[in-house]
Amino acid sequence: MEREDKLAPRLEDYLETIYLLEKKNKVARVKEIASARKVKMPTVTEVLKRLTEKGYIVYEPYGYVVTTEKGKEYAEKLYSKHRVLISFLKDILGLPYDKAEREGCLIEHHLSEETVRKIEKLTEKLKEMGFKME
Repeated sequence: MEREDKLAPRLEDYLETIYLLEKKNKVARVKEIASARKVKMPTVTEVLKRLTEKGYIVYEPYGYVVTTEKGKEYAEKLYSKHRVLISFLKDILGLPYDKAEREGCLIEHHLSEETVRKIEKLTEKLKEMGFKME
């Protein structure tokens, strides 16, 4: 992701939520997004307008929400980072899943793809060696 195309962490979280709902249900709905993000529907609507303006999603009021190619590509990279970080935090550092999920989500927004790939390689090597912190 180029620096000028980088979304704010809050927008990234919403895009990732939309992407995951879309994978599960083919489309996302405002109500589902609000439920997943634990916010009210007007908050979701405001974020959807911003993501639409930036070209990451297609959203018509009272309709479905779908990612554009640009949005899907961005969300896939973000979700990949998310999974790598959760694996490292849970499988190597030994954090409980809920804590690994929460903290992985916090740091995924601030690490470069290069750093995450190196964490992924380290995680794979350490898993091969049977390493896990207790």
